[in-house]
Amino acid sequence: MERKINYFETYEITDLKDMLNKTTERNSKKIAFRMKNEEGKIINKTYLEFKNEVEALSTKLLSIGLKDKKITVMGKNSYNWSISYLAAAIIGIVVPIDKEASVENIKEFLKVSEAEAIIADTKYLDEIFQIKSELKNTPVFIDMQNTSKYINIEDLINERKRNGFKRK
Repeated sequence: MERKINYFETYEITDLKDMLNKTTERNSKKIAFRMKNEEGKIINKTYLEFKNEVEALSTKLLSIGLKDKKITVMGKNSYNWSISYLAAAIIGIVVPIDKEASVENIKEFLKVSEAEAIIADTKYLDEIFQIKSELKNTPVFIDMQNTSKYINIEDLINERKRNGFKRK
């Protein structure tokens, strides 16, 4: 007896932005991410919330002149890393750096790439800050962990959400 195989419905995507849009259209209210906050409480993020935060960060990065620029993303696997990676890939050229790379390797990647911005966990921004004088340019430092040392990713996202998504 022949068994019927049920395949998942597929759809064509052209790029990461298209993937984000189409996935959100199909799953807007479904949970895309579950994570713990500082108090250990589980926080859910829907596909629509994720898309809105990617768009907010993308728009803010555009407004500070990073269109088609190289943007380094470095850090542990996290919600903010996902937002950062997609936003950088959508508006510019993402330069992912392995969080396990040595300071020397990080310095070489940054010199060669000439990244205009670095979105990273505080630990890595601190390391890069120590060697910034050795880089060809001075990148914008954006902190995925929202400390008071650097520009906070959460502030950028929230500022853009408050001001709407109109591109300047």
